[in-house]
Amino acid sequence: MTTPTKKEIIEESMKINAERNHSVSSITPEIEELQESGVYEEARNKLMRDQENHEFLAYLERMANQSGYELIKSKADYCFGLQDFPIKIIMKEGAFVIGGRGCGKTNLLKLLVMELLKCKIEVKVIDSALAWKNYPLPELRVKDVDSVNNKWNMIYDCSRLSVLEIRKFVNEMMSEDVREAILLTDAGRKPKCCYVLEEAQNVILPNSLRTLKFQEISRFVTQGRNFGLSYVCSTQRLASTDVNLVEISGVKYWGKMGGHRNLIKARAWLSKFNTWRLRDLEVGQFHLQIGSKVKLLRLPLFKATEEVYA
Repeated sequence: MTTPTKKEIIEESMKINAERNHSVSSITPEIEELQESGVYEEARNKLMRDQENHEFLAYLERMANQSGYELIKSKADYCFGLQDFPIKIIMKEGAFVIGGRGCGKTNLLKLLVMELLKCKIEVKVIDSALAWKNYPLPELRVKDVDSVNNKWNMIYDCSRLSVLEIRKFVNEMMSEDVREAILLTDAGRKPKCCYVLEEAQNVILPNSLRTLKFQEISRFVTQGRNFGLSYVCSTQRLASTDVNLVEISGVKYWGKMGGHRNLIKARAWLSKFNTWRLRDLEVGQFHLQIGSKVKLLRLPLFKATEEVYA
């Protein structure tokens, strides 16, 4: 981010000082006076925030243009910034995105992936519903789970596989990645990699992390952070997902959600007030939960352009 110059800070300080004191005096305050009164630091922080907002929207515009989507601009976009992508925590503790159909989960995942890539973190997207078409990453259509090249920074289109085949595919790929990450870590070259699992309930069933059949997936999500591996999962139905996976995820995004069973399960992590608010959230609104802290945020939204479907 570009740091404001001293001249810009002084000019902004003068404006703030004049507005605050309703000053019409021709006497110009000295820089030392502005610094002592705290106006100089306030002006610097304001310019930094304005610059961050400008660069963030420019970043979103670039992402939208690359992926064939159009950014829906509104004042609400300024309620969401890069600080709402806690990448360091996600890489240490994983993330889970929960919300009903059409609440903006995939939109959030795409923004998270762009920020992961920006932080030099390699990603794999397991797409089982054709939700990532035209995204600016190479796409591989998976037809035969036994003959797939294992590569990072790739979208794996698994929409043509059965649920059982998807589970086998992810289990074997995670097993291979853990073994490779251990070797790299032993060699002093710890990787930084992250899986993105759309519709995680297709891969990880309730209580499945405790079973022998899913031991490689369990090992990845519980121990992968020790070797530079992490995950971001999403689901529409909390009641159909392994609660152990939600429990161990340090970052949780809660979108609009209905259904009595889902809301009852959400009470294990959210207060009663925030849980029942989930029913009334708008598209693009999420509760960001890190530990016991909960923050309401609004995502910048995108819509597909005509070229995507041409």
